[in-house]
Amino acid sequence: MTVQEVVIEKALPVQFRLNVGCDMAGRTRITGRHVSWPWSLPRGFQEQGRHGPLTILPQAAAAGLLPGDVWQSEIVTEPCARMRLIEAGATAVHGGGAEPGRVGWNLVAGPASVLALCAQPYVLLPGARLVHRVDVTMHPSACVAVLDGMCLSGDADPGMGWTSVLTVRDEDGSVVLRDAQSVGGAALTSVAGLHANARAFGTLTVLAPPERQGALEAALGDLARTIEGGYAACGPVRRRRGVALRLACHSGGALVRAFAAAQGVLDRCLFDQA
Repeated sequence: MTVQEVVIEKALPVQFRLNVGCDMAGRTRITGRHVSWPWSLPRGFQEQGRHGPLTILPQAAAAGLLPGDVWQSEIVTEPCARMRLIEAGATAVHGGGAEPGRVGWNLVAGPASVLALCAQPYVLLPGARLVHRVDVTMHPSACVAVLDGMCLSGDADPGMGWTSVLTVRDEDGSVVLRDAQSVGGAALTSVAGLHANARAFGTLTVLAPPERQGALEAALGDLARTIEGGYAACGPVRRRRGVALRLACHSGGALVRAFAAAQGVLDRCLFDQA
């Protein structure tokens, strides 16, 4: 993806926009929303009582991401708000068109807020191409976690392609981190051969203040050593602004289970301590 493409995508209409803040009692609640096709948004809930994180479970009514589709979403966490967005299920990405399907997330995390975007892996069907972009703007005291991944529904073919770009900025617009991954067609077969015919790949990136990074790195290191059905490795990201976990799994199911375990780590390290 070029810089010009990123700028163009940011100007596209947003189908899903969510603002969350704190009420007078310190409880996180939705303060603004805009939802249009293909999304629906039920009311959020708090499993840990009024001071626990707000959990949002949006659902897509579409049968999947079609060639040329562009899904744009935006989440803003106001000061001290704590929320996690968990997608209800995996999204199929269809092939057969001249343009790739595109998914974009714009995340803005205010002071002392915690925001976790827990996406399910995208399922690439024959000939499918996906461009997935996440732009994060965050206060130094905020915590942001992003789960991103994809799996193959069958054998890799020359028409397939997957691009993932994560860009993290400080509030003044300066770039802290840019993690770009791209692989297509025949290269997917080569990548799968790196570890026991892996067919699913994912990344968890957690950005956090320095005082939280030691616990995060230890917890994600423990998780990496216990992943079943695949391989995992973790380490600090650029400028030690956080920790990243890379996953290569034998199947989409194994990656989903690894994602669920990663969410458990986020619950303990980010939300239970706030």
